[in-house]
Amino acid sequence: MLRNDIKHLYGIIVSSKIRFNILEVLFKNPSLRQSEIARAIKQKQQNIYKSVDELQKIGLIECLNPDKKAWKSYIITDIGKEVLNFGKILTEDTKKRNAS
Repeated sequence: MLRNDIKHLYGIIVSSKIRFNILEVLFKNPSLRQSEIARAIKQKQQNIYKSVDELQKIGLIECLNPDKKAWKSYIITDIGKEVLNFGKILTEDTKKRNAS
């Protein structure tokens, strides 16, 4: 994926603490249901519904069982991992510049 696309997607996730936290928790866990994601990031399930939907629409997470009406499980996509890694590199570069 192009660097500008990754930067754009990173901007989308850092503009919402909930989106960022969802992506991070899915990075650390292979597969979680919405209720498990909500519990892990200390939010109510109804508060994360919109963010999960947005992350799925932009391709950062994927539903493993979209045909189910309940108990859907989600994973982070390769693009989602790239976006998080971009953020970590950006943070490290900023720390190095500030230390100089």
